[in-house]
Amino acid sequence: MAEILMSIHGKYADMIFSGEKTVELRKTAPVSTNDEITVYLYNTDTKGVPGRMTVAEVRELTEITDNLAEYACLSVEEIQEYKGGGTLYGWFIEEAEIFDESLRLKDFDAKRAPQSWQYIRR
Repeated sequence: MAEILMSIHGKYADMIFSGEKTVELRKTAPVSTNDEITVYLYNTDTKGVPGRMTVAEVRELTEITDNLAEYACLSVEEIQEYKGGGTLYGWFIEEAEIFDESLRLKDFDAKRAPQSWQYIRR
């Protein structure tokens, strides 16, 4: 099982924790997308890690649909603008958990927040 630290804006983290957002969109994907992945969410607004999500599947998305936009809590236009001419991956969220106390970057031996995401090596 892979562990990842991912930077995310607070409003999207809140949507993940509430269950409203069930797909996170990224331009890159982990090397192995077959294993369950634990993703610790670094909230760029509060500068802490308030929780984590379990990602059941990561796959390349070739079509931007209304359903995808709904699951990602974005508009089709926002997704197209983000994707540009590149590749887009959907990180499909199985469950999310809020911690009793937020963790800090030093808890992950990280000196700074990742630009997008990074593996956690323990």
